Amino acid sequence: MALQADKDKWYCKVTHYENGRVLTRRIHSIAIQAVDGRLYTLTEKKLPDAIALFTGEAHSGEHMAEVLMNPKPPFRLRDIPKGWPEGRDLMHVVIGGLLLCGIELLIDGLRSFLDLFRM
Repeated sequence: MALQADKDKWYCKVTHYENGRVLTRRIHSIAIQAVDGRLYTLTEKKLPDAIALFTGEAHSGEHMAEVLMNPKPPFRLRDIPKGWPEGRDLMHVVIGGLLLCGIELLIDGLRSFLDLFRM
């Protein structure tokens, strides 16, 4: 949660460390672009408490920091849904049918056995 400066002002403390030099700033909003191009803006209480940036040797030129939100997972072939029925499903249907036939034969045998005692 963001830090509170005044009653209505919220900020995030950003500390930049570079070769022993420390620079601290207050950030009141952060714009973040997701990998799919959507732009998110964090303001007020949605800001983090603090952000720390660490860099090594200074180089001349332009520098940029990049933050990716919710990166897309890599595509995996095993994630593709398989068709139904699979071999396992067919095996369960066959086993279930055999069990039902077995139970029916057991009941018929028990009825025949009990009919012998009725006579």
